[in-house]
Amino acid sequence: MEHLFLFRKQAHELKMRQMVEEITCGRHTIESAMSKYQVLTRSTVTKWLARVRQEEQARTQAMEDNLKKPPTTLVEHVVQHADALTGQVKQLQKQLEQAELQVLYYKNVIRVAEQELGLSIEKKSATK
Repeated sequence: MEHLFLFRKQAHELKMRQMVEEITCGRHTIESAMSKYQVLTRSTVTKWLARVRQEEQARTQAMEDNLKKPPTTLVEHVVQHADALTGQVKQLQKQLEQAELQVLYYKNVIRVAEQELGLSIEKKSATK
């Protein structure tokens, strides 16, 4: 049951981040995004916009701070590079986890749709 709660929470966060991206890129206004993503209040959208902007500012600030302090030794440079790569690995793992959850979500949607409609939606494998 807890796994299902975690799945729903992550699916919701993914949906909200997609909404913010569409608003930020100019593909949607706040109102049209509210309609598309079925968000009831404008304050929810503005909170998500603020949250994502704050995260982006924190990332930008961290990057600027790293650029301002050049490493004094080769060892420090290697350590900083290793830290940056570790951060990238963590970010990629998170993105992979979100993508896997999205795949699981769509597979479940297809499975439920197949059960309710009695149709075969998913393409069957041709290998024998």
